[in-house]
Amino acid sequence: MFLSYARADDAVFDMIRPFKELLSHFVYAKAGRRVSAFIDQDNIEWGDIWSERLTNEILGATIFIPLLSAAYLDSPNCRAEFNRFYSNAQTLGVTELLLPVLVLKAPGVFHDASPDEIVSVSSQRQWEDIEDAVLSDRGSAEWKRTMARLADRFVRSYQAAEGRLALLSPDQLGGTSNDAKTAVKDAEEDESPGLFEIMATIDAQMATMTSAAESMAPAIQALGNAAEGAGPLPPSPSPKEIQMWSIRAAHGFESPAREIESVGHQMFTATTELDSAMQRLRYLAGSAPDSMGLSKAYADLVAPLSGLSEVRDQLMDLLETMRPAELLSVPLRKSLVPARRGLTRVTDSIQLIQAWAT
Repeated sequence: MFLSYARADDAVFDMIRPFKELLSHFVYAKAGRRVSAFIDQDNIEWGDIWSERLTNEILGATIFIPLLSAAYLDSPNCRAEFNRFYSNAQTLGVTELLLPVLVLKAPGVFHDASPDEIVSVSSQRQWEDIEDAVLSDRGSAEWKRTMARLADRFVRSYQAAEGRLALLSPDQLGGTSNDAKTAVKDAEEDESPGLFEIMATIDAQMATMTSAAESMAPAIQALGNAAEGAGPLPPSPSPKEIQMWSIRAAHGFESPAREIESVGHQMFTATTELDSAMQRLRYLAGSAPDSMGLSKAYADLVAPLSGLSEVRDQLMDLLETMRPAELLSVPLRKSLVPARRGLTRVTDSIQLIQAWAT
């Protein structure tokens, strides 16, 4: 299993190792199955290529357990882990492998109508609330009962997923079959998209993603222009003058912020569709004869998308520069929330795209 968590939470609650050890023991006690648990502070050694090692662990995890909190949602690394795993699980049809856990009740953040995709997916997967256990002693009955409940769901989840995975063809799993009769039978029964369908999806979603990316720059520029349109604050402004300025600025931010949210949503939706298609193309490229040229086609598709780290870092910096304004007044914070959601969706998209080259 893979435990995905915000280090800020573990620094306060000191729960990751007790969580790992007791849950692993309960799964073994209830199902006779020994669990290898991955947590980054134990399992990534100095000198490891962090993103590559993490991607391999995520895609190879039996169960992916995100320990959800506000800090988790604010962490780009946590978001990348979640989105990468969930996209792969969707492609294979085994979303049971995602077992979301809610560290603390936070109804203002974690609710069914949340616009955050991670919260929405976790709500659909019916997160497990462990607040009472987190706030109790690690050896308490509450802590043990909670781990026992999670172990029961863990066992149900991997059993359901294993049943589905057993029905997939080797190509769907990224492997090949050495038996010609088996390969023919798999091909006859396999209803997954073929090369033509995959390429059609890639062409359509690539166009949508590119269009959204091109629309983002003017939307961000419009947000900056809106800030300038509010005018400068006078020297040594009074609280009332600051309040009036923030209201003017908030009014100017509303339209470009909503546009950024809309464009970010379009880009993330297209990218998740693309991610599934790119995974299937990679599987086909790995099993097809060299004469088909699929490996080269895959490499050619990925090559123009390299070098996005700088763009992602710029967007991260922009999100940070927005924080002081969000703290200045309620109107400003509310007006900028859509922009923050849109920019976060774009950074989530970039991190999915960067995994295609792995």
